[in-house]
Amino acid sequence: MATTTQAHFRLRNTTMDKLRAALDTSAHRSMAALADDILDQALDKMLAEKPAFDAAGALRGIRRDG
Repeated sequence: MATTTQAHFRLRNTTMDKLRAALDTSAHRSMAALADDILDQALDKMLAEKPAFDAAGALRGIRRDG
């Protein structure tokens, strides 16, 4: 099993709604496990498409209030 680290994220209400909906049709036992898999796969894809991923640049211009 992979090593895990606890993390606390603030998510938009719409993101939580989507996670709940995805969890209903998923084999995952928890929303945390589902979110971890989604983030892992999405970040792998993002990094493969743009190896020099600039996290700060990706977040520039995104409003904090959703």
